[in-house]
Amino acid sequence: MSPSVPWFLLAHVLAALWLAAGVFAGAVVRAQTRRAGSLAERVFGLRLGWRLLAGFAIPGSAVAGVLGVHLVQARGIGWQEGWVHASLGLWALALLLSVLLLAPWLRATLRAAEASLEAGLPSEELKRRLAARWPAYVADFNALAVVLLTLLMVLQPF
Repeated sequence: MSPSVPWFLLAHVLAALWLAAGVFAGAVVRAQTRRAGSLAERVFGLRLGWRLLAGFAIPGSAVAGVLGVHLVQARGIGWQEGWVHASLGLWALALLLSVLLLAPWLRATLRAAEASLEAGLPSEELKRRLAARWPAYVADFNALAVVLLTLLMVLQPF
């Protein structure tokens, strides 16, 4: 084992914590934003949610995943292990859902909310976007993926 492997492992764990911070804090912000009493509070929640997704969850996932792939090779774990395949698939699915679905939806919703705030009342587009249930399902899937990935890394069950 190379002497740099422990440093890569540390960076992998720190990136995973960065990802977890964004995913789990995003869930709390989403819940509070749904309960917002005013449009300004809702816009604040959407801004915070966007920052957590774009600044924590997506970069943390990308870095943790790339370092994880490197660690599989560097530690000599091998690509034939089932937990490696499951982890790679789960990580790729969560990252793709975040980048291709959740981030564009959240960014567009934030823009609609900011435009509504300027206008003084919620637009029909904002109401329609906020009524959508699928973004919450994707975000909840990401939170579950973090838990499952942690279990797969620690237990290496198959």
